[in-house]
Amino acid sequence: MYNSKTKFYSIKSFDKIRIENNWEVRLACKVDYNNYTEIKAITGAVIYGYLHKDFWRKVKKQKSVQLKGSTYHFLSPKFNYKEQPAPVSVNGVEALFDMSKATASRLKNLAYNKGLIYLKKNYSKTKVNKQSMLHWLKYNDKTPNLVYKDKGYRLQGIDTVFPLFYFTKRKSL
Repeated sequence: MYNSKTKFYSIKSFDKIRIENNWEVRLACKVDYNNYTEIKAITGAVIYGYLHKDFWRKVKKQKSVQLKGSTYHFLSPKFNYKEQPAPVSVNGVEALFDMSKATASRLKNLAYNKGLIYLKKNYSKTKVNKQSMLHWLKYNDKTPNLVYKDKGYRLQGIDTVFPLFYFTKRKSL
């Protein structure tokens, strides 16, 4: 925070910021001299990396209760979520972090371009008729996520993401 009378900046500690914002999570991402200028890419990587971790934490919690009938039936006792991508939607980022879809998409693409996350775009396997699908999407009040790919129109699905960095737990100083 800048004080115009003294012309000095006052810097708040991490713990003070955590208390003011009621943050309970102590996860941290290491930022060093080589990548501190890429703050938007790092922010995108942290957001999508945290949602990846949260997704697999919830799946693991459900796994202990429900073994059969789960869509993630490949989970074994030695399953390592750090090696598996997770579906993370821009709509979810928009709702959770109160930002626009365009900003969420830009942050994701910046993080991918800087090599901080792995990103896989998902599309439907079957081709669709563009006119009938646009009519159907309009009738159901859904946004048209049609993409021309591999010589045909396909529905765009949720991207799968996983971070190429590790979170650390920040300990109190």
